[in-house]
Amino acid sequence: MAKFYNFDFYQTATINSDHNAVTQSTGDIFQQFKAKLDADEHVTKDIGSFIYELRLLEETDFGYRGVIGKHRSSDLPHAATVGGEERELELEQNENLLEKTFFHYYHENSLLIVQRNHLCIHFSNFARFLSVGSYVSTLSPVIATEDIRWLTDNNVQIRTADFQIAKPTNPDIFQDVEHDFTNGIIKSLQSSGTAVLNITMRGNGRTDVREERYLAGTVKGALRELQTKFDVKKCKLLLEHQETFVTHPVDLVADRLFYSESLHVSGRYPSNIAMWEALENAKDTKEQDLIAYFGTIENRLE
Repeated sequence: MAKFYNFDFYQTATINSDHNAVTQSTGDIFQQFKAKLDADEHVTKDIGSFIYELRLLEETDFGYRGVIGKHRSSDLPHAATVGGEERELELEQNENLLEKTFFHYYHENSLLIVQRNHLCIHFSNFARFLSVGSYVSTLSPVIATEDIRWLTDNNVQIRTADFQIAKPTNPDIFQDVEHDFTNGIIKSLQSSGTAVLNITMRGNGRTDVREERYLAGTVKGALRELQTKFDVKKCKLLLEHQETFVTHPVDLVADRLFYSESLHVSGRYPSNIAMWEALENAKDTKEQDLIAYFGTIENRLE
């Protein structure tokens, strides 16, 4: 049986609010995990009502490849045939249902490529799994090249911004927030008890006065920061070149870079070898997009 799998691309970062702390990369976090697994220790973390476990981690010439799993033993589905009887799934003592996600981590550009499996782990929870002690890791989705070029162009401004964010459940990511705009959203979520926040911001499209026509220039960087701090459900922008007045719509959620491949499946999952090859194909196929992205993103957004 053939089945399509999607793979998403993220730029990772690991920070510590204590400026005297030793600097660590996400690769250093994986190195710590590898040492624990080599010592026959389990690498697990409780996130919400589930247990996440690093089922496999191998060091490679580019970084690491691995498998993360989600365990659950409650709210189990029933087994049934179409039109037939249904029965409960019986688990042995200490057994759980397991969902798995495969990934590659590249030291170069701190790039993480993840098999998309929403039944297993969302990228915000993956970031929490990679947060160790006082070190907080973030995953920032890689955006389509054309969109990031528009965002990093100093002559391009934001006419309108329409976004929806969910309140983070990990308070650690509130630390080291750079933009006042992001801090304002954090305060609103904390003080109001709001679970989901919808915000629409618009400049005055009828005026030629830049300060009134466009949103503040710092909003560009704030929106990118929001993507690493929050579960952003929607982020649609209308950009405009301030000299030519040419507009360009950007969707920072829908326009994320991804790769799809059909794999042969025997059982619940493809073989490890097939999944490693697919992850390599994802990197190779999108190499030019990644070069353009990381080459452009170095021109830091304000």
